Amino acid sequence: MSGNKIVTNPMRKIVLSIVNQKQNENTRQNYASTLSKFLRWYKSGNYSGLNPEVIREYLLYMEHRDYERSTVSTNLSILKQLFRELWKSGVIDIDTYTHLVEIKIRRQKGQRHKTWLEQDDVQKLIDNLNSDKMSIVRDRALIAVMTGCGLRRFEISDLQITQIKKIQGRWAFTDIKGKGDRYRTVAIPEYAMKCLEEWLKINKSIGKTERIFFSIRKNGEIGNTMITPQGIRDIVVKHSKNILEKKVLPHDMRRTYAQLSYKAGAPLRQVQLSLGHSSIRTTEIYLGLDQDLTNAPGDYIKIEI
Repeated sequence: MSGNKIVTNPMRKIVLSIVNQKQNENTRQNYASTLSKFLRWYKSGNYSGLNPEVIREYLLYMEHRDYERSTVSTNLSILKQLFRELWKSGVIDIDTYTHLVEIKIRRQKGQRHKTWLEQDDVQKLIDNLNSDKMSIVRDRALIAVMTGCGLRRFEISDLQITQIKKIQGRWAFTDIKGKGDRYRTVAIPEYAMKCLEEWLKINKSIGKTERIFFSIRKNGEIGNTMITPQGIRDIVVKHSKNILEKKVLPHDMRRTYAQLSYKAGAPLRQVQLSLGHSSIRTTEIYLGLDQDLTNAPGDYIKIEI
């Protein structure tokens, strides 16, 4: 099966149609980003047609770029909606569409090791991101907010300056729109606020955007858009590899916030509210309460050596 040739330029209308069907702004951004990345990759490869072999090659490409399995799976799900629209529009035939939607990612068996940072790791990140360089000041504030407030990366991407307010005598992010369109307020710890204030001085002097964080090009110039969730991921991975010599992802920062605060005595219910979880069970998973490697079952077996 050679597949059906797709032309990227007319695809813009189809992509916009798929994106605009979504009511949530964060979902629309995610769909637009995912579909645009695929089309850029497809165009750069000069492929002769769209078929399962091409899509499997794209999935391998994402895996080699260190995308998490869950991210690859989400991308494939979004692409399948694109395939459906292509078939409905007559761009691909029914046989091609059938074979494309049958592509699956093998389910992961067991439970992967989750990453939590120790407090010393967080301290090391903050200490080493100490520079007057604009991008470093931004990255330091961003990582301080992630570890000190436990926000998701799309929530940080959306943060606006007007959301920083004094509540009950302390600074907090207000009206954070999370998953399921649930809103919450999250207190900002002192260390994160100090890093944030340093960044806000630069932000205010530039006066470019109402958003707290914006993109900065590699040459140091200010970008035209807000910082994207993918951009946040790239920042966290880069600094964690350079400073901690290990790969850390934004969600690891979120789990770290939960675990460090809980171990230090924060009530479980308050951790749940800050994370925006509808279920306390989800919060328990974040805290690693399912598997205690400190007091593991085998430790209770007392054998003399």
